[in-house]
Amino acid sequence: MALIFDLDGTLLDTLASLANSFNRSLGKLGMPTHPVNDYRYFIGDGLRSCVIRCLGNAATEQNIERLTEIQQADYRQTWRDDALPYPGIESLLDVLSQDNVPMAVLSNKPHQFVVQIMDYFFPNTRFHPVMGHRPGYAHKPDPTTALLIADELNIKPSQVAFVGDTRVDIETAVNAGMHPVGVLWGFREFTELESAGATDIIGSPHDLLSLDLPNWHNWILPITSTLDTPSSFAMQND
Repeated sequence: MALIFDLDGTLLDTLASLANSFNRSLGKLGMPTHPVNDYRYFIGDGLRSCVIRCLGNAATEQNIERLTEIQQADYRQTWRDDALPYPGIESLLDVLSQDNVPMAVLSNKPHQFVVQIMDYFFPNTRFHPVMGHRPGYAHKPDPTTALLIADELNIKPSQVAFVGDTRVDIETAVNAGMHPVGVLWGFREFTELESAGATDIIGSPHDLLSLDLPNWHNWILPITSTLDTPSSFAMQND
């Protein structure tokens, strides 16, 4: 049994951080900015897709390149700002670490930022491997990188649970033959996760410990009895 976590909207609340960075960058180009909440639907499919959504009708190739360059320069200086682990994430990771559950991260964010962010916000938790988007690899929901992670962990894809907050994460799990777990504390809604094919949808991080995942109880059952009852958002399919 292993877990692959998405980053933005799953482990970390980066909504304001990313929205502010993109809005500052749009402002430098003299272009309209967007409400923070709009970025819930801009983020998730990779940098270029987010840039295009920010630009709207102004998404010429020249503007895409300009905004990308300005935003990436801004984000290199500000990625720590307005970002925090979601409530309950750090205690969940403590439980999983104590039981030596293999954990990895797969994000559509550029790889260098993913590595920096994970080292900064989760210095005491072992995630391996940690993967963001790299040149030559397709973004999620293409399953290639998820399958590479399973191979590196020497675990069958069917024994991996992929945990994320968007359609893209759920489709990645489905495409890779992994167990798709949607989370409701992130950027998207129940209906999106359900329609994408989530087998389980959970409302708080510790609900993950109550799920009937492949070989899960071999790892975690002795600890779950000490935890609170799962929230009413938890959904399990037989």
